[in-house]
Amino acid sequence: MLEILTLQVVAATMGTLSIGIADWLYQHERIRQPLHSLWVSASSTAICLPLLTWTVDIFLGVGVTSRVLVSTFVVTMFLWMYRSLLRVATVQRPLARQGVPSPGASRPAPPSSKING
Repeated sequence: MLEILTLQVVAATMGTLSIGIADWLYQHERIRQPLHSLWVSASSTAICLPLLTWTVDIFLGVGVTSRVLVSTFVVTMFLWMYRSLLRVATVQRPLARQGVPSPGASRPAPPSSKING
């Protein structure tokens, strides 16, 4: 039990660091969305793998059936996350912050009216 806990903590730590690196690279436009989605999906799946394998081994025993079940679940989980992440809209940086005009604007635009007329 202690071995699986240690392995799970290591997997969670490494996976979290990996996802953080992927997000940082994506936010700084070093990688594109498909690679980011692949990276995050693989890291998230890897985080779950030790505990999933251990749980299936406990209830079904170590064998071909267990490995097929774990593999099926892992592939399904990876593909579901990857597909979902690809559907997320691309991050777009705002051109102007509050009170700061965008580079092409000569002055800030007035706020829109909230009065329906």
